[in-house]
Amino acid sequence: MLKILIVDDEALVRIGIKTILPWEELGFELVGEAENGKKALEMARAYSPDIILTDIKMPVMTGIELIKQLRQENHPAKFIVLSAYDDLVYVKEAMKHGAEDYMLKLELEPVQLIQIMKELSLSIAAAKDRAVNASVAQEYPIIHTALHKEKFFKDMLLGVIQNSDEMLQQLNALNLNFLEKPLSCMIVEVDDLTIYDKYGEAPHLLDYSILNILEEVLSSYAYGHVASIHPKQFVVIFALKKNEREDSGERLHELTTNMRTSLRKYLNTSVCMGISNGHSNYLYIKQAFKEAKEAIGYKFILPRGSNIYYGEMKRISIQENEDISAEMRKVEFALLDGDIKAIKDALDLLIQKMRQSNNLTKELLTGLCYSIYYLFQTFMEKFKLTGKDIVNKEMYTDINTMNLKVDFIEWIHHLKQRFTEQLINNNENMRVFTTKQFINKHYKEDLSLEKVAEYLQLSTAYLSNLYKKETGQNLIEYLTEVRISQAKFLLKTTDLKIAEIAREVGYSDEYYFSKVFKKNVGESPIKYR
Repeated sequence: MLKILIVDDEALVRIGIKTILPWEELGFELVGEAENGKKALEMARAYSPDIILTDIKMPVMTGIELIKQLRQENHPAKFIVLSAYDDLVYVKEAMKHGAEDYMLKLELEPVQLIQIMKELSLSIAAAKDRAVNASVAQEYPIIHTALHKEKFFKDMLLGVIQNSDEMLQQLNALNLNFLEKPLSCMIVEVDDLTIYDKYGEAPHLLDYSILNILEEVLSSYAYGHVASIHPKQFVVIFALKKNEREDSGERLHELTTNMRTSLRKYLNTSVCMGISNGHSNYLYIKQAFKEAKEAIGYKFILPRGSNIYYGEMKRISIQENEDISAEMRKVEFALLDGDIKAIKDALDLLIQKMRQSNNLTKELLTGLCYSIYYLFQTFMEKFKLTGKDIVNKEMYTDINTMNLKVDFIEWIHHLKQRFTEQLINNNENMRVFTTKQFINKHYKEDLSLEKVAEYLQLSTAYLSNLYKKETGQNLIEYLTEVRISQAKFLLKTTDLKIAEIAREVGYSDEYYFSKVFKKNVGESPIKYR
């Protein structure tokens, strides 16, 4: 087994690294952990680790000082540097002193770590076979080509390497001649991140599969390389192969179509792709990466499976300070009023506005859908519809998993369909709801079964039986429930006299009102107040 030493001044980071992989199953032994470079130096001398994962900025002794010291002592350990976003200057210095690779701590993922560890294992095994314990002092040691290439691309994309002579030297060393051709950058992101849930504790297996499929398809159309710089995001640097029958635009479209088709076929997932402009050569690789990142940033407002070209982004209209509060208020008022047609029309108007708007954020739409969910719950409670499957716990959970604007639109559309099926398209449900709606609007009047039946143009016997069958209570019981509920509200929130409240809720006789109130609430109106 290869021996591993973990060095970081943050205990949580050390714990995270220890638990992120099944180290022993992968052929590694964790021989220790240290909170600073000085302690790590002592442990490296004592335990002779093969690989050291180290932070850069630490008290007492930094990671760079640790690497320097062990290199001076000809220690054979390989180093992986753990860095933050603002550490790239220090990362470059660490690489110059012999670090093999680096990883961003906030985006540490099993798939990346496994890949790096396996590549280093091959390098160490090859070195042992040659009986060479090399002390490497150059920034890019001659190690396993795949690892070297991965690190080189990462350095170029993140701007660690900026010197053109340095880039050219590495291009020649790695035989990456395609980077001297006109090239582009593509960023691929999965549309529905819930697919990772299917992989349980091994989501990196999905990343591996996506990476392999992208590489396989890419090789048929272009020279290039696929890397995973950030979790669940794949970066493709490529130069299209020449084809006399197709121009580059057609060739690129065919490449992305086949990538998308293969991912759908083998992994049942869709992806969006942000694609940079074409650039003359490797000197513009950082710019191409920046353009692809900017393009993929528009993913949220576009349909699933979109190709987003940086050069065409200006065509996407972004409205300043546009909001959908007016449409949302119409939904709210319609639900509070219980007007079925108004609810349906308000939801249609909201969906239309969402489709037209390009400046809606994920955070805004998440809050909006939660609000709609709670409004529908209140609506269902008010009209005693809790037995109807209009909104449920699954719909609530789905809100937090939605990733694109189209997901939110589909959620609201699905809610509208459920609402329609449960009420509008079901005649019996609709009649019961209309009955409740009528009572809620006219409870102050002298209502009776006969008057409600007359309004609905139904016989009293049919309405009475239907209402009892659908709700489990008779119509007069519901009328009393509405009146007493409103009376309780007025008793707690106003200074009206009992007689005035009785008349407000449909009772002309104060004493009869008090008798009904006590029967339903368990105490008199005066005591309740």
